[in-house]
Amino acid sequence: MIAVIAGTGRLPIHACQNLIHKNEPFFVISLFPQNNEQELRNAVDDKAEVVVLPFFKVQAILDVLKKRHTTKLLFIGKVDKQNLLSNVKLDWLALKLLASILCKSDSAIMEKLISELEKHGISVISQADVLGGLMVEPGVLCGSLNKEIAASIELGITTAIKLSECDIGQTVIVKDKMVLALEAIEGTDACIQRGIALGKNNIVICKAARANQNKKFDLPTLGPSSLESLQKGDVAAIAWLSTHTFIADKELFIQEAKKKNITLVSYEPPLRPTT
Repeated sequence: MIAVIAGTGRLPIHACQNLIHKNEPFFVISLFPQNNEQELRNAVDDKAEVVVLPFFKVQAILDVLKKRHTTKLLFIGKVDKQNLLSNVKLDWLALKLLASILCKSDSAIMEKLISELEKHGISVISQADVLGGLMVEPGVLCGSLNKEIAASIELGITTAIKLSECDIGQTVIVKDKMVLALEAIEGTDACIQRGIALGKNNIVICKAARANQNKKFDLPTLGPSSLESLQKGDVAAIAWLSTHTFIADKELFIQEAKKKNITLVSYEPPLRPTT
């Protein structure tokens, strides 16, 4: 039995649909029901059970996994680490695991969770194994790529890889070959808005993961929702590392980008301008 641990965003929906298509037996634990519980229930219909448990009840989640004889688990969707700074009542197992981590980075927390699950005979499967079809071949999906934007993308992707290697964030904002903003705990959207405030217009958004990124968790994701807060003229281009990034609802993503004159680039070196 596979358990899908569902954070926020569209990826848990895609994952459930793919598992149904493969006739894999699974159930879902919704960590943030206020965000996507109903969408999850609609996606699985009568093919799988949806259980609601808050992210900070780690022991209760483990109990459910063991009760349902879970052997494999998929972490999918966003779990904002800022939640740990809010007034939530972590259970004893969550407190125990966090207390054992020297640096509470995203990867350190996830590696500790994976280690704990493995003690109970539960293996964590790669996000790419379930959602590999959401990765896009290298190239320009829409818009045009001039030398200036291409140079900014080269700088931004290189910086984003280094930022990810430090386990700080995955998003870098660039304009005219100058780094404007780096993502940390505030998240991608806040980083982008800070970049727009500094760059005023035509910024370049770059997203990447480290070369040896553990594909069991935290692969970057982009999609239509990434464009919702952007105004026409704010962003000249969005680029991502082709081998390490999921693109949710690709056709709608491209359609919305065209409306806002945003060039979309699935990055793999060398990057060749189209204009």
